[in-house]
Amino acid sequence: MREAALTEAQEASRKAVEETTLLRERALMVEEAASKAREEALSYKNVIADLDKEKGLLKTDLDSLRESFQRMKVVHVNGEIARSAAEEAKKKALEDLEAERARSRRLSDDVERLKGELLEKSGAIAQAGKAIEDLRVANTELARSNREIERANTK
Repeated sequence: MREAALTEAQEASRKAVEETTLLRERALMVEEAASKAREEALSYKNVIADLDKEKGLLKTDLDSLRESFQRMKVVHVNGEIARSAAEEAKKKALEDLEAERARSRRLSDDVERLKGELLEKSGAIAQAGKAIEDLRVANTELARSNREIERANTK
């Protein structure tokens, strides 16, 4: 009877050790995934910063184009001779303005999309951290249980 209990305790101890090993491996995998997610999030932050800088430059260019357009209107009013040239410049400026607006909208959309992805990655990192903490708690509980089994085995 005592030998059966001892064998059962040894088997339970072996299973606890195996489960602890599996939990450690799983914790390592989760930590690796979290690390990769943090790296990817950092990469997205850098991309967002670059896009924000470019958006600022585009806004400056857009303001410059608006000023140019205003000057062209003055030139048009001041003389019929320059009318043809001013109309052509106005058309070009409007095309450039629209192209810059479209580019600015695309960049703004890209920034918003990347911000959303960054939020998703941050959530994934938080979930991975929670999973790691849960695995650590489980590992601690298994280790405690394992020590109790070992103490029981040595009695």
